[in-house]
Amino acid sequence: MFRKLRNHFILINLATTSFILIAAFSSIYIVAKNSSDARRPIPLEITIEELPDGNTKFRQIMEERIIADREASLRSLLITLIIIGVAVEIIVSIFSYIFAEQAIKPVKTAYETQKIFIANASHEIKTPVAAIKANLEAADLSEENHWIKNIEIEADKIETLNLALLRLAKTDAVQEKLTIEEFDLKRTVSGIITSFSSRIKNKGIKLKNNTTNKKIKINRSDFKEIFEILLDNAIKYCDKSIVITVTTKNLTITNDGTTIPNDKLAHVFDRFYQVDKASSGSGLGLAIADSLAKRNNWQLSVKSDKNTTSFELRFA
Repeated sequence: MFRKLRNHFILINLATTSFILIAAFSSIYIVAKNSSDARRPIPLEITIEELPDGNTKFRQIMEERIIADREASLRSLLITLIIIGVAVEIIVSIFSYIFAEQAIKPVKTAYETQKIFIANASHEIKTPVAAIKANLEAADLSEENHWIKNIEIEADKIETLNLALLRLAKTDAVQEKLTIEEFDLKRTVSGIITSFSSRIKNKGIKLKNNTTNKKIKINRSDFKEIFEILLDNAIKYCDKSIVITVTTKNLTITNDGTTIPNDKLAHVFDRFYQVDKASSGSGLGLAIADSLAKRNNWQLSVKSDKNTTSFELRFA
């Protein structure tokens, strides 16, 4: 993320410098060329008696030499401007790199502090939530009590949110090596779909699974988690149908129902962002999926029209 931010900063500086240099140097060259072309030729009145061939030949030779000198001067000016421009761009890129590192340093520090806070807060929340749930289970609640039921529901919500925060902190942590293994796509995808079968059945969703019957060699754990997040999201906002397509190059999950406005598509992978503010959830699922995809150098994207929403994960 910070590498992209730094590169973006450098590109902006280079683009700005290039625009200014091109405008300035073009003006210099055009003025020089127009000034050269506007110079009057040798007057016809010039006479050189000593020349045996007469004035006409002398005038012709001098004009050719002057024109050649002007063209040579313009070429020299153009080459000099190009060299200066390239040198300036190199210098700007070096200083931009140095200043970019300094400019993003506060942002990087704040981001690292946020990650540490999320991880620590999640661990601190985990213990009391577990204690609350354990006490509720151990208590003798023979009579139905809606207050106690509400506590159980809210405790489950806090636990779900806390697990998401812990997972997010884990994906942010630097890992030395990813586990790559070969596995059967169709079998893995079918197993994940089976775990969601009750929700799919309860909503009356028609699911179509177009998964290739081939093996793939990637990070199986991250693939499964991203697939589960995307499928859970599709079921949540689906109306009637979901289409799953998995090949050795990409995974695509498309659902009808609730769609995403164009002005909000760029933010769906932001942390805690929810298109529908009234919906349940923490807004962390897609952010976690995006983090998992990035650490594997996969590309996760989304597109939505008036009828469907489609998430695509590209492995290559």
